[in-house]
Amino acid sequence: MTTAGAGVGRGHLSRSLTLAETLAGLGATVTLELAAGRLEGASAARAERLGIGGTSAGGTGSVVVVDLPDLSGVESRAPVARLVVFDDRDAFGGEAAIVIQPSMPSWAGAGRAGRVLAGFAYAPVPRDYVDMRDAEAAQGSTEPEVVVCFGGSDPAFVTRRLAGVVSGVDDWRTTIIVGADYAGGLKELPSAVHDPDDLPARLARADLVVLGAGTMKFEVACLGRPAILLAVADDQLAAGPPFAATGAAAYLGDGRTIAPDVVLAAVRGLVADVERRIAMGRTAAAVIDGGGADRLAMAILSLTG
Repeated sequence: MTTAGAGVGRGHLSRSLTLAETLAGLGATVTLELAAGRLEGASAARAERLGIGGTSAGGTGSVVVVDLPDLSGVESRAPVARLVVFDDRDAFGGEAAIVIQPSMPSWAGAGRAGRVLAGFAYAPVPRDYVDMRDAEAAQGSTEPEVVVCFGGSDPAFVTRRLAGVVSGVDDWRTTIIVGADYAGGLKELPSAVHDPDDLPARLARADLVVLGAGTMKFEVACLGRPAILLAVADDQLAAGPPFAATGAAAYLGDGRTIAPDVVLAAVRGLVADVERRIAMGRTAAAVIDGGGADRLAMAILSLTG
């Protein structure tokens, strides 16, 4: 069970689909339930390939996996022995068979779990990104490419605040990408690429990525790309620092309030420091090895035995 609701980003939906793909590949029958919103674009295509749909009616599968921003009342979705809950915000106060906390090194929720899967090793990354792990960016090229992307919706308009200052420099080429649910007007970002079908390939070619500290940081890290992280939502304020502490990225703070010049200085510094970018990218690929979805799927399937 997940959501495609407006204003909540695409992270919950994307990793639910990634987990569904992995479970289906292992022979499981998967049903997708949407608490809000509907499947569109690439998400709808992924669901169609799997033969699952977005419905508002609860299923009766042997295991129920819940990935929602608001976890209140999820205990009613399934018996404890077959309830699995994603809890990035350490907000779950109920009881579940498995609690998954992929955004922090440990889980600090008030609830109880038969098993806790915490840490970056449990971040599910779509197969499109895992398959591109060996792609090589032109590190140290005469015209490095910086990709700026703040997720599927960017409700705080961080792209509008910061993309201009990053793109207004001749020392690198900038690509601005906005997601399918981008909350701002596209006319204000005439050079932006809107919801590209080849997003994994675009990120794989980047010399540096400037992005939010949400789910996309795992995808960029899996590709082995150096990154600058900025919080674009309240829950990302806590998630950015521990991931950066691994050496996989640099975290600058709250993108909704940070001075644009601070971001520009960080980009300029990393573009100029090829060795640091290469080291950061190697660390990122080691931290996010692409096996998170497989680890989660095996743990979930163990509940069906």
